Amino acid sequence: MRKLISMALAFTFILSLTACGAPSYKDGTYQGQYESNNKTTKVEITLKEGAITACQAEFLDEEGNQKDENYGKDSGEANYEKAQIAVKGMVQYPEKLLEAGSLEGLEAVSGATVSYKEFKLAVEDALSKAE
Repeated sequence: MRKLISMALAFTFILSLTACGAPSYKDGTYQGQYESNNKTTKVEITLKEGAITACQAEFLDEEGNQKDENYGKDSGEANYEKAQIAVKGMVQYPEKLLEAGSLEGLEAVSGATVSYKEFKLAVEDALSKAE
């Protein structure tokens, strides 16, 4: 009897997992953003047949300026070098997302892990608008 109950519970569990599947997304272009410590990450993704086919991102500093070769210049040489490592990593995320095909497959770039988390949250925001 216990074996039968265990099998029934396992079967019910498996059915519930398959019913929950991945969300389906509507085709279109969607914007998302994430703000933290007066810094903003904005993304624009395009979905076609439920897949991300294009992605653009902006990583803005406290003043609303794009993080670029000038990011961190006013904070000393050591901090500037760290900031530039982060910039070189963060600009890779849109392309890496397209290569991975999903957020689950996206991996962080060394030196840009904070931007990785912010980018993912901005993409999740955009995807939530496509459900």
